Amino acid sequence: MPSPRPSSQKRLLLAGAFLVAFILVVLVTTLFSYRRARTYLDDQLGERLRAVASGLAHIVALTSADSLSSASTGASLFTAFLDAQREYFLSNVVLLDPDGVTVLDLSGYSTPGEPNPFVEMDFSAVTMARSGIASYTRLYRTGDVFMKSAYAPVISRDGDVVALIGVEAGAGFFAQLREFTGGMLAVSLAALAVLLALAVVFYRQSRKLDRAEEAVLRKENLAVMGRMVANVAHEIRNPLSVIRTSAQRIRRKHGVDDELIDYICEEVDDLDRVLTAYLQFAQAGATAPAMESGRRILARCLVAAQSEAATRGVTIRDTLPPDDVVLLADEKRVRQAVLNVLLNAVQASPPGAQVDISLEASGGDAFIIVTDRGPGIAAGDLPEVTKPFFTRKAGGSGLGLSIVKAIVEEHGGRLDIQSRPGEDTRVTLVFPLAHDRS
Repeated sequence: MPSPRPSSQKRLLLAGAFLVAFILVVLVTTLFSYRRARTYLDDQLGERLRAVASGLAHIVALTSADSLSSASTGASLFTAFLDAQREYFLSNVVLLDPDGVTVLDLSGYSTPGEPNPFVEMDFSAVTMARSGIASYTRLYRTGDVFMKSAYAPVISRDGDVVALIGVEAGAGFFAQLREFTGGMLAVSLAALAVLLALAVVFYRQSRKLDRAEEAVLRKENLAVMGRMVANVAHEIRNPLSVIRTSAQRIRRKHGVDDELIDYICEEVDDLDRVLTAYLQFAQAGATAPAMESGRRILARCLVAAQSEAATRGVTIRDTLPPDDVVLLADEKRVRQAVLNVLLNAVQASPPGAQVDISLEASGGDAFIIVTDRGPGIAAGDLPEVTKPFFTRKAGGSGLGLSIVKAIVEEHGGRLDIQSRPGEDTRVTLVFPLAHDRS
C-alpha cells in the first residue's frame, strides 16, 4: 500500500516554494516602487527648484543686473527673495557673482564678499549655470535631512552671465516615502501571515486527504486480497492437507523413518503459516471491541510464546501492574498482535538473551511494551517495516508487523517502534482503555 508521505511532502514543498516566491515578489516590488517613487519625487523637486531659481534670476536681471553687490541690492530684491523662501518652503536663497563669491545669503551661511563654500559641493550644477543653463544638484545629506539645490544664471541685456541664483530646499518627501514604504511592508507582512495560515490549513487538509486516500487504498487492497486469499485457501489448503496426511500415512503404513518425511511435513506447515498470515491480513478491520483484561491477554500470549522461547534458549520476563488494566478491544485480535510482536522479539534474540514485556496504563491508554536485545533495525528500514511484504527475515512473508499495525489502528491506537542497531528494539502497542476499569 503506498505511503502518503511523498505526496504530502510534495504539496508542502510547493507551498513553501510559493511562499518564498511571494516574499521575493513583495520585496522586489517594494524596492522597485520605492526607487521609482524616489526618482520621480527627486526629479519633481529638482524641476521645481530650477523653476524658482530661474524666476528669481529673471527678477534680478530686471532690477539689479548692472549693480550686483551686497550694498547695492535693493530692499525690493531682498523682499522678493524672502517671499520666494516662504512661498516655496526654501531653506536658503543665495546670490553669487560668476566667480562664486557671495553677494547675498538669506540664511547667513556665507559672508558677502567671500567665496561661497557650497560652490565646490555643487560644482556640476554651478558650472551649468555659469554656462547659461539652469540646473539642479543630486540629493545630499545634511545631518539627518536630505537637501537639494538648484542654480540659474542671471543674464544681462548683452547676454552675459553676470550672476548666479542658488536656491535650496529640504527633501521632505523622504519622510512620506518612508511611511509609504512602511505601509507597503505592513500590508505585505499581513498578506504573508494570511498565506502562512492558509498554507498550514492546506497542509493539514492535505494530510487528511492522504490519510483518506490511504484508507481507501487499504480497503481496496484488502478487498482484492480477501478475494485472492479465499481462492488460495480453497485451492491450496486442501492439497496441502492431502500431502501432509499422505506423508504421515506412508510413515505409519510402511514404517518409513526418513527425514524426508519430516521435511515434507515441515514445509507443508510453513506454507500453511504463510497462508494463515495472508488470511489474517485480509481480515483486518473486523473487530468486536469489548471490555477485556490486559493481564489475561498478556498471560495467554506468554504461554503461547514459551515453547518458541525455550527452543531458542531465550528468557521472557513480564512486568505487570498490581491492578488489572481493562482494554476496550477485541481480545482475539489484540492477542494476535501482541503474540506476533512477542514471537518476533524471541526470534530476533540470540541464545541466552532476555525479552521484556510490560503492561502500563496512562491517561486513557494502555501501553504494551516488548523489548528485545537482538540485532535491531536499521534506521533506513524503520519506516518500511510496517508496510506489507517488506521483510529482511529469510523465509518471512513481510506481513507480521503490517498485521500488528492494522489491528492497533482498528482499535484507534497506534504502533511505535524504536530501535538502536546492535543494542535493542522497543515495540509499543497503544490501545484505548475501557471507561470502566475493574
